[in-house]
Amino acid sequence: MKTYACLFLLFSVLYSSQIQRFTYEYQYITDSTNRADVKKELMLLDIEEKGSKYYSYDVFVTDSILNSEFVKQGDKGNPIAFIKPGNYKGAIRSKVTKEYPDYKTYLHTNLSFDFYKVEEDQKPIWKIHPEKIKIGNYSSQKATTKYLGREWTAWFSTDLPFQDGPYKFYGLPGLIVKLEDKKQSHIMTLIANRTVKEVSDEMVFNKIKNEISVNNIQFNKLWKEYVNDPNKITRQKIASSEHDAQGNSTFNFVDASGHKLDANEEMRKNKERFKEALKKNNNRLDFDLYKY
Repeated sequence: MKTYACLFLLFSVLYSSQIQRFTYEYQYITDSTNRADVKKELMLLDIEEKGSKYYSYDVFVTDSILNSEFVKQGDKGNPIAFIKPGNYKGAIRSKVTKEYPDYKTYLHTNLSFDFYKVEEDQKPIWKIHPEKIKIGNYSSQKATTKYLGREWTAWFSTDLPFQDGPYKFYGLPGLIVKLEDKKQSHIMTLIANRTVKEVSDEMVFNKIKNEISVNNIQFNKLWKEYVNDPNKITRQKIASSEHDAQGNSTFNFVDASGHKLDANEEMRKNKERFKEALKKNNNRLDFDLYKY
């Protein structure tokens, strides 16, 4: 009896420290006027007992390397100098979490220096179709929905008994193994599945503790304000920062070598870069959330 009790206890400890990790290849088009420019990124869906996390593999690896460098340098040197183009990979900075059993869904993202936890107030309403195909090693069935300002087709597999999926999608009687919008601008395909040791929130979320909780309507309003003035939050940070004896803000712009830069000039450049980037980033996955 003691042996069985010990084995049960060991199994419980091992089970509680593991998660089921599903890797998706995410193909997406950021500029609807240039459909030939298809970008790709590996995304992870980590499922555990209390919920799931969906985030970029490349960003996770990069952040882990940068965090290690910060720890090594501590208060010495200039850790920002380590952030060079060759060291920084991954374009999908936002993350999604879901809380079971109600599947409360949150988008974790930022506008400038402010980080937000955006609660999703809608849920996908699915229509299940009889069509079935095999995707990878899994038998899958078709389902469709209108969600996030787009029409979607999903293929789910009851071979994987999780009512979850990539990004904000869930609610089918099996894991979503492939998802694509009607225009095929956003396609997510399951390519790997394995069990891993549990990853702490501090590693996945890069130790972001001071998220601002908002709903979709509130975030969309903030986004519109950001589009109109991408330096608004920066100016607020400068105004609220500490000042030296001469009255100058201690909030400074610095380059990779730590040299101080002119704040007004940097904000002017930032506004120009943002406006140009916005023209080419007109096809966001979460279409309704980023209307302006």
